[in-house]
Amino acid sequence: MRLCLVTTFYPPYNFGGDGIHVQRLAEALARRGHDVTVVHSRGAYRALRGDADAGGRESGRAAGVRVFSQAGIAGRLEPFFVHQSGVPVLSRGYLARTLAGPDGSGFDVIHYHNVSLVGGVGVFALGSGVKLFTAHEYWLGCPTHLLFRYNREVCTRRTCVRCTLRARRPPQWWRYTGLARRHLSQLDVMIFPSALTESVYRELGIDRPGIVLPHFLPDRYLRDAAGRGERDAGAPDYCLYVGRLDAVKGLQYVLPSFAGGDAQMPLWIAGAGPQGDELRRRYGDSPNVRFLGHLGGERLGALYRDAAAVILPSAGLETFGQVILEAFAHGTPAITSGTGGGRELVEAGGAGFTYDSKPALLRALEQVADPAVRDRLGGRAKDYIGRAHAESAYLDRYESLIEEQRR
Repeated sequence: MRLCLVTTFYPPYNFGGDGIHVQRLAEALARRGHDVTVVHSRGAYRALRGDADAGGRESGRAAGVRVFSQAGIAGRLEPFFVHQSGVPVLSRGYLARTLAGPDGSGFDVIHYHNVSLVGGVGVFALGSGVKLFTAHEYWLGCPTHLLFRYNREVCTRRTCVRCTLRARRPPQWWRYTGLARRHLSQLDVMIFPSALTESVYRELGIDRPGIVLPHFLPDRYLRDAAGRGERDAGAPDYCLYVGRLDAVKGLQYVLPSFAGGDAQMPLWIAGAGPQGDELRRRYGDSPNVRFLGHLGGERLGALYRDAAAVILPSAGLETFGQVILEAFAHGTPAITSGTGGGRELVEAGGAGFTYDSKPALLRALEQVADPAVRDRLGGRAKDYIGRAHAESAYLDRYESLIEEQRR
C-alpha cells in the first residue's frame, strides 16, 4: 500500500509530540512493508524557531521512508501565507505534484496530521485516495490550536480575535468564511487520539466520520525500556515531569506544592519552553525542584525507569498523554489532572492516579512513595502497554480502518 503522511513538523524539525507520532507511524508502516512518503515544512520550523537548522538526523530516511521538505525562500514565506489564507499559496504546485506520487498515479492513502502551516485546510483538496486526518490538537476549531483562552484557562466562551491578538498572532479571517467546512468534506475519516478529543470536536460542530484510535509505542521502544531492567534500588524518590514548559501544561499549578515542601518528594523537570525562564526564577532555588532542561534518549529513559511517578498536570484539554505511555513502558505509574486526555490512559491502565485538587495530588504522591504501591502499579502499566498500545495492535486497527474505506 502506498501512503503519504502530510505534517507541518517532522523530526528533527519538530517541537512536540505530533511530529514524533508521525515519525513513529511512518517508520512502523515501512517496517510492515508499505511504501511511505512524508511531506513536511522545514521552512515553518525555521520561521518559528528563528535559526537556520535543527540538530539530529533527517529522520525517516534510514527507515526507508521518503521525506520531502518545504525549504528555501518559499518555504520560509509560505507558512505566513497559509496561516492567513488557510490554503497553500506559493507551494500549491509543489504539494499537488508531491501528492500525485512518485509516478503521478497518486497514493492509496493520504494521511493529514498537523497541516496548519503546510497547506492549511486547502491541502485536503489535493491528491486522491483514502483521506485521513489525525486531530493532534484543536486547530480546526481554534486559532491557537489549544482551546486555552488567553493562555490561562480552558475556553468556554469564544473570544477568538482577542485571544489570538493576546497570543501575538494575526487573526485568521478565513475562519469566518465557509472555507474550512468545504475542505473538510474531502476527508473520509478523522482519527481522534482520545475520547475527550472526539467529544470536543463534536461540540465544535465538526461532524465528519471518525474513530478514537490512541497512539502507540514502537516495538523498539518497548524492547529498549524492558532492557533497562528494574528501578535502581539506590535511586532517590522523585516525581518526574516531561514536556514543554508552557502554561497549558499546568506545571505552574503544581510547582508550589513541591517547592513549598508539601509534597512527599521533589519534582524533577525535563523540558524547555516559553515558561522556562519564569519558572526557573521563581522555583529554581528550591531544593525540592530540579530543572534538567531538554533531554532524550538513554538519559530520559533512565529517569522514567527510576521515577516514583510521572506527572501530567494539564491545565487545558490536552488531546493525549504520550509521556504517560512512555512512563508505563518503563513500569512507572502516572499522576494526572482530570482535565486532559491523559486521564483516559491512567483509568484504562489502572496504573496511576488522577487529581482535581491539591489534597488529592498530595494523597497520590504519598501513595506512590510506598515502594509496594509503585511496584504494583508499575506492573499494571507494563501489562497495559503490551495489550493496548503496542505497535502491532495499532497497525492492525489502522490497516483495518483503511480497508473499510477502500471497499
